[in-house]
Amino acid sequence: MTYRLSGLLTAALCDNCFEPLAGIELRAYAPIAEGVGSAAELAPKRTEAATSSRPLGQTTVDPSGAYVLDIDGDGYEGGALDIQLVVARPPRPIHEPDAPPRWVEVGRIQPEWDQSEKGSSARWDYCVPNDFWCEFLSLFGIWTICGHLLTCADSAPIPGATINAFDADWLQDDALGVAVTDASGHFLITYLASAFRRTPFSPLLNVELTEGPDLYFTAVLGGTPILTETQSDGRRRGRENVGPCFCVDLCSDQVIVTPDNWPHWQQVRAFDIHPPAGAPGSAFSAEGYADPAGGAYVFGDDVPLRGNCPLYEFGTSDALEYRFLIGEYGWSTTPDDPTQIPSVAPASMDPVMALLSTQVGYVSYTDGFGVFQWAPVNVDASDLQTDGWLRVEGKAITVPMYNPPGATSTVVVASGNFLRTFDLFTLNSRTITSAHLPKKPGGLPMADAGKTIPTVEREPIRRYALTFEVRNAVTAGSPIYSDSLSAIIFDNSAPLARLDLEELRLNACNPLGGVSTIHLLYTVDHPHLRNFSVNITNNGGTVHAAPPLPHGEFTAGSYFFRGGAGGPHDPVTFAGGVPVDISADPPCAYSVNLSFITRRYGDLGTTLSRLYCH
Repeated sequence: MTYRLSGLLTAALCDNCFEPLAGIELRAYAPIAEGVGSAAELAPKRTEAATSSRPLGQTTVDPSGAYVLDIDGDGYEGGALDIQLVVARPPRPIHEPDAPPRWVEVGRIQPEWDQSEKGSSARWDYCVPNDFWCEFLSLFGIWTICGHLLTCADSAPIPGATINAFDADWLQDDALGVAVTDASGHFLITYLASAFRRTPFSPLLNVELTEGPDLYFTAVLGGTPILTETQSDGRRRGRENVGPCFCVDLCSDQVIVTPDNWPHWQQVRAFDIHPPAGAPGSAFSAEGYADPAGGAYVFGDDVPLRGNCPLYEFGTSDALEYRFLIGEYGWSTTPDDPTQIPSVAPASMDPVMALLSTQVGYVSYTDGFGVFQWAPVNVDASDLQTDGWLRVEGKAITVPMYNPPGATSTVVVASGNFLRTFDLFTLNSRTITSAHLPKKPGGLPMADAGKTIPTVEREPIRRYALTFEVRNAVTAGSPIYSDSLSAIIFDNSAPLARLDLEELRLNACNPLGGVSTIHLLYTVDHPHLRNFSVNITNNGGTVHAAPPLPHGEFTAGSYFFRGGAGGPHDPVTFAGGVPVDISADPPCAYSVNLSFITRRYGDLGTTLSRLYCH
């Protein structure tokens, strides 16, 4: 039996600032001594080496902090686990280059395993306490400033502002780092201890009189300063000699922000992408399924991506453009393994060029009768630049004038005439998934009804990551805003399904009068099946129901439920498959029905039927 532990691993920098433990290795060991702790009781500690015993399982945490750790049932029976983190490189863009790898003993947990036919699964989320994490990062030379930039009047976030942090020195000020605020006004600055320990005499003398920096900040929005602190602010109480983690709320009284000024990506179809996939309350599981406690949906065909991108950058009035990037997960062992969820994070993220026609808004105009009108603004793949960027501002829209009949005019999208909808981009998932040829082209032949689908012919789970980026279209520089969904499942594969009767194999019109038992040959297989059932009906209704006839159903977390098969045709006895006693059924016309539905969002289900007379 396989045990699968999944969840979200984060670390606290302060009360309202957290970061995912991206790229860190998670290991689980069999415990040596007794005792189990809860997440609230766990007390992480540093250790100088890895645990000497072989781990039961290990995995790398993905960029969102989500992880999936598989444990082979050989030698493990669902007991307590000792958890260790291996930090070869901390989840930051910089660190002291000569800092050695370090290990963290998190503690002992007892997962609450839920059992299914495919194995056992449990969830464990953990957040490393800020006091431990900040001291631990300092071992790599990493110091952190985490903050928010808000309006002073109403505490509205100010996105897209450039924050600079300085250390107020007696002899010279040190520039510590720079960051750009996101849609919530949040920023994170990483700097090295060596940045504020430098002196005018460095490297001969590289020591300051106090341990930590004295911080002050500036903020610039669209080239205009909106916050200018000075050395004296760095001498204020609470700003002097700060520690490895410092959290601050800054405010500006020079900015008025409204919600339509904020770029943001909000939804995939009707599912919010925040909190991050796998986090408590998220609409996506760590694996990438939408509504994990209910539908556990995957997506196919057209997939609307919804949110907002203003026409212009707040503060500069330059036009904005946006794009989506996509990357596909891989397997750590056998490629395309249908018995595993791919867990190797995408090696790269590529622009999404598969854009279906999407109505992103309306333009207003006055028609030939002098009547005020609205016309739709649609974008498609022809509007994309070669690197996937999409600019709506300045797009020319042909509008009907009605007078004279058939007359048209051109309206150019601008702030004074544009009303945005909630749709940003309709992704053509068929173009994405068509990168992989079907495992069984042409589907399942009728002759194979009843057979179990071999592993090599089963479609695997296709898992992807998506990123949304917004940039200034005039400067075409680095993104001023980005957001990500660490995991989502796309699937456009057809179910492999067939239904037959042994008694009809040689003659599909064979009357079954006098037959007391029929033999059902059914096969249904799909990587995201919701349920299937077989029943027998006549004009009076259901004669043989499921159960006891074959049936199966997905339950929360049972991501490897694929359907079933009734056994192959027996060419000698013609008694293969599932026997059904029909001796008490009255003479009539009957229909054997195999019904199934996938978890692909919007799927309405399919029914296959075979008719016979008795």
